[in-house]
Amino acid sequence: MQVIDDSFSQLYQFLGAYFNEDWMCESDIADDVVRSFLSDSTVETVLGVKSELAALLEMHMPELELREFLLKSMGCCYCYWHEWESGEVWLNHVVDILDE
Repeated sequence: MQVIDDSFSQLYQFLGAYFNEDWMCESDIADDVVRSFLSDSTVETVLGVKSELAALLEMHMPELELREFLLKSMGCCYCYWHEWESGEVWLNHVVDILDE
């Protein structure tokens, strides 16, 4: 499945900026990183990220493809598979936090 990265520009900004290689220097908990994004961002930005997350989740990518997409294409340095059963489960959890 080919993914066009431009269609996920806001998600790229969120994951690349907030889950960069140093994210653990700012927080020990990934949920706090998401909440930091939530408090730093406009409503429009949050809605954009949620929309792109929904579009990504609707693709139902195989786990390894999703992992590669998040790490390599989106610049996400959070190894969610150490805490979550799958990328879909973690991304749905992120959406739940963004809905708070």
